[in-house]
Amino acid sequence: MKKAIVYILGFMILLTGCVRNPSPQNSHQADAGVLPGETGNEARTYMAETWDAGITPDYQPLSNSFVLTEDMLYYVDRSEGWDICGVALSGQARPQRILRMEDGCIEAIAAVSGADGESILALAGKDGTGASSLAAYTLDGRRLWQQTYEAQGQTAWRLVQDGSGHFYIMCDEQVFLFDKDGVLQGSISCPGEAYIDICAVSGGSVYVSYRDGQAERPMLARLQYQGCRLEGELRISGSGCLGAGREGSLLFQNGNEIYAYVPQKQEAGKLLDLAVYDLAGEQLRTMLTTSSGEIVLVSWELLQYGSPVWVTRLKEATEGQPAEDGRQIITWLIVGADVTDAEQTAVAFNRQNRDYRVVVEQVSLERMTHTDNTTQYDLYEDIYMCVNTRLLASESADLISFSTYQEMERYLEKGYLEDLTPYIARSERISREDYLEQVVEYNARGDALYCIPPDFCIGTLMGKESELGAEPGWTVEEFLDWLAQHPDAVTQEGLTKEKVLDFCLMGTLDEYLSRESGRCNFEEEAFQELLRRIGGLTTDGAGHWDDWWEQLEEKPAIEQGWVSAFPQCYSWESMYGEPLVYKGYPSKDGTPCHYYIGGGLAILSRSTCKEGAYVFWEYYLLEYSKDYPNYYTDKKAFADSMARTADEQWAYTDDGHRMERKLSEIPSAAAGEDEELEWISAMNEEQRDKQLAMLEHVQIDSLENQVIRNLICEEAAGYFAGVKNLEDTCRVIQSRVGVYLAERLEPNP
Repeated sequence: MKKAIVYILGFMILLTGCVRNPSPQNSHQADAGVLPGETGNEARTYMAETWDAGITPDYQPLSNSFVLTEDMLYYVDRSEGWDICGVALSGQARPQRILRMEDGCIEAIAAVSGADGESILALAGKDGTGASSLAAYTLDGRRLWQQTYEAQGQTAWRLVQDGSGHFYIMCDEQVFLFDKDGVLQGSISCPGEAYIDICAVSGGSVYVSYRDGQAERPMLARLQYQGCRLEGELRISGSGCLGAGREGSLLFQNGNEIYAYVPQKQEAGKLLDLAVYDLAGEQLRTMLTTSSGEIVLVSWELLQYGSPVWVTRLKEATEGQPAEDGRQIITWLIVGADVTDAEQTAVAFNRQNRDYRVVVEQVSLERMTHTDNTTQYDLYEDIYMCVNTRLLASESADLISFSTYQEMERYLEKGYLEDLTPYIARSERISREDYLEQVVEYNARGDALYCIPPDFCIGTLMGKESELGAEPGWTVEEFLDWLAQHPDAVTQEGLTKEKVLDFCLMGTLDEYLSRESGRCNFEEEAFQELLRRIGGLTTDGAGHWDDWWEQLEEKPAIEQGWVSAFPQCYSWESMYGEPLVYKGYPSKDGTPCHYYIGGGLAILSRSTCKEGAYVFWEYYLLEYSKDYPNYYTDKKAFADSMARTADEQWAYTDDGHRMERKLSEIPSAAAGEDEELEWISAMNEEQRDKQLAMLEHVQIDSLENQVIRNLICEEAAGYFAGVKNLEDTCRVIQSRVGVYLAERLEPNP
């Protein structure tokens, strides 16, 4: 039984909102909401106790079935059937089976009060005939009643009971209302896109959250049993996940933060930050505030079915108890909005390491927005400036994630990254020889190594063999000839003349310049002829993200693909309707030209705790999930991923049910069974060989190459548009690239 005691200082943040109670005629409108505000001065100190509930890996819980009471955690176990199990929170005992469903299935459960006030379990799901049903059972497994109802095939996601004994079943688009005996009384259709969560609070009220149909924002409303309607809608922040608080308050989740909302006062306050307690918001399954004021949380990593279910109890600490746990803080910088995976990795590390505690810090991207006010992430220079500002702060960070190889180059130029070689040399778990040589080489400079990405991706041009030929690779002339012969050719991202020029330069840029001397020859005939040929093409400049399927059926297509998983070849060939070829970008001699794409984690040279940063870096690399058939940098994981994909087959029955099997598990005597089905391999030998062949011709697309190509394409755009002549265009390109190369030449000693 694993325990972790953490002493934390938590701050209450008061949130103010101008909330209007809509009139019955306008019951689905809200012009204000419950949103984060400014930090208040009130503070509380909590003591957190976390333990493994003992549910996995021996059990297979149903993710939406976790139900908390003040002394029990109930859940559905699918290991051997449809069982209801419970585990006592006091004493941290092992789970016990309460009842087993002999027929039908369970979709949601709730611990509720029976007619005589006794505790019972309510179950929503399907009966033996497949009809939707609501049933009540005693805690010793005796059925009290069962009622069926018409749900038009919808799945029950949540089940609650209000203070009057009425039942509510939440589906995607409907909330069904039942009386005390389980008889259906009506339903409430979702006024937005879909329902998210439902919760009964102390005092008997029931609240529901849903996504707004226009902006997909989470909304909160109270369910009115009489009249079957919603009332008091208002906007909330976060995911819309709900929980029961004290004295009629409602808990809602905003990422890692939990807020308590008091409807009577129309006030909300920040209750806690999950990351402080080594928890991640993405893993939270249910939450409850007990009558004594303790907060109980249940978290489980849904995508990792063998991971533990953690129970965390937060108690208000008495005066004088410490607020720190003594571990050294390691700061991990993340650029971007989605830090879910990073937070979950940090949580797992923090639970087991007693010396260091990793804190995820998101680099601010404020004011980097589109005109429609959604966050923008391709303003690369501005993002990089944000990172620079953060790294040059008086107290820098310890670790930084980067998503592309070019980002790593930028940080290396500034001297921001630490050489990992001395740390790896002392390690008993990591060796450079265990990882693919190309990927290690791309993340090194001489003998210094700055990152080992856990997985990677290959960028290439690809298309149908019948249109591009079966052999990979082509020269620039062959590429341009194909475009001239197919003026209606399309790409998903849009085939402009500037894009064609960029493709032509990706594998041939060094034909026009010398990095050692800083000289270039963009005014000579070879480059001018390249621009003439591209300028004479007819190209489709429109993007085809929305109608790509139709385009594939009507026009020749070439796609700029990023291959990162073994089953992708089958998926693409199914989409194209025939075998595809990884043609690569054009080169001078026709050798295939593919590009490595990969990010990873690096230690910052200004870290004040590099040994601790390396402990986490090593953990990150070794514990990185390898359950998917990706391209992994670890040689063994790469081979296992490929073998696992080649072993998988699936087929569809006449009723559309998907069957799966592994070739290695089919006994020879049973090889003929199920052969009436059309079994499809996730990857055949030909598809595997195509992907492995790419590795032989992968290279890096350096930041310097990208900058030079951007300069060239920017100036060439005027020529392609007919507003600049060829000679002036080439002269300006010669000048701009020449200045750039001169600035990057090493000064003579």
